[in-house]
Amino acid sequence: MKTLYLLTGISLATMSLNGFAHNGDQHQPTPRDLITFELSGNSYASSERTDLETNISDDNILAADEAVFWQGTETLDGTVADAACTESTCPEYLIELTETGARLRVGISTPVRTNSLTVEIFNPAGNLVASDETTNQFNSEALVDDPEPGLWSIRVRPSGAEKASYRLRAKLESVTPEQLRSEGEVRALYPNLRTVPPYELTFTAPINPLNGVYPPDSVNPPASVLGESLISCSADEAAPKALGGADAEVCLRLTSGPINIGEGIYDMRFRLTEDLQDGDAELNPEEAMSRIVVGPMEQALHYSDGSIEFLDAGTYSYHPTHAHFHDDFILSYYLYKVMDSDTGSMEKAGAGSKSGFCPADQLWGNWYKFEQGSEIPGGDSPGGGCFSFNNGVVGLSVGWGDVYRWQRPGQYVEFSGQGNGKYIVHAMVDEYNNVVESDETDNVSYAYIDIQGEEISILERGWGISPWDTNKVVFSGPHPSQRNINALNESVPSAPPEQISSNGGGGAMLQMLWLLLGFTVLGQYLRRRV
Repeated sequence: MKTLYLLTGISLATMSLNGFAHNGDQHQPTPRDLITFELSGNSYASSERTDLETNISDDNILAADEAVFWQGTETLDGTVADAACTESTCPEYLIELTETGARLRVGISTPVRTNSLTVEIFNPAGNLVASDETTNQFNSEALVDDPEPGLWSIRVRPSGAEKASYRLRAKLESVTPEQLRSEGEVRALYPNLRTVPPYELTFTAPINPLNGVYPPDSVNPPASVLGESLISCSADEAAPKALGGADAEVCLRLTSGPINIGEGIYDMRFRLTEDLQDGDAELNPEEAMSRIVVGPMEQALHYSDGSIEFLDAGTYSYHPTHAHFHDDFILSYYLYKVMDSDTGSMEKAGAGSKSGFCPADQLWGNWYKFEQGSEIPGGDSPGGGCFSFNNGVVGLSVGWGDVYRWQRPGQYVEFSGQGNGKYIVHAMVDEYNNVVESDETDNVSYAYIDIQGEEISILERGWGISPWDTNKVVFSGPHPSQRNINALNESVPSAPPEQISSNGGGGAMLQMLWLLLGFTVLGQYLRRRV
């Protein structure tokens, strides 16, 4: 039996943030408020345990509404068939249920979504009764309805992994969150959007001209050879505005994305075919490489009785490089130069960027809250609602989030004219307050970084404005949304792992092939600028 791994923490304070100001562009509304930087002190909440809304078992024996958490102490490799499992290749965890319940849920988390781990649940008779896999996901969960009392076994089996660390959790529910939300007086179930603090920062762009295609991330290799960056902005970003590009010069790239930790789903609807017929959608040649067609978006606000109210909610657009539809400007990125690291004084540096998103349910926002749902429509999938011309949907289920990695178009802040030093990178969700949420004041996260040449180090990342925010929540550990150090003392990568692991060897030859293909496309745009 594995040792229970418990964490400690302090209370989570509520952040008070408003929107950012910026110069208005076509099809972009004006933010409602300005943000003010009046910060002092250095206290913060640093643990996910503050999110806990259940009782923890300290002996792996679960009564109703008790939970247990484990931190894997080994890393897993390869693809292991069921018959080939051993104690070392497929770790096993035991729990004893003292009574029946509405549902047994067992979840797993791994820091890199290209690692596939399968979590399997065996009942007291030794039969496999549920399983789920982290295929292109950071998290997954296996569920068993009406579990019987007795000794249950949980097994983690690698199904396509390379040095994959992980953590596990299990809870015996007396009633499901879905049932609880439907009880009592009828009420609106609001989403609450937050952001994954930026990580994987780099000055290396992806060279693949199809850098916006749906994951896996392996199709978007970095434009570097033997560790040397060749370009920082992709072709569509560097193209002049006259051609529908962003006219980017030096791109500080990053990984971030939205998380929905509200009581209700984030559910946005659009109908391009109908909008074109009604004259409500229009071509947008000024942003032809990122928002070629723009139309009105609606938010589907769900109520506890199952009814839905539709609200005007900004715009949607079709992104030619991503090859699907986006909820416009749902993520905004800004760069600030730290002028005084003692007081936290900082000034805006360079132009920010605004990113549309088509998120998928791939990442949990809260590890210690058993809130994650599998609602319909929920997050996207290949060929799903973000690809539909007639019944489009952009959204996230309760408790789920996603990241667009550094390779994706728009995942950058402009760094032209800046030099070495310390900076703050902000990721802000729903800058224009298009989405009705339960909390409009917690939409900003930060990465505090040090830049020396092309070397970038993350000094701190978290929810809040900066390290000097007295209400900040510091993120640490290897998982993108993790807020504590794990047993292996890992952390999220400052730079993309693909860039680190591609320095030399056969990988460089493969990248050269990508370079030849990519520069052919890039040259077409650059020649037009001469």
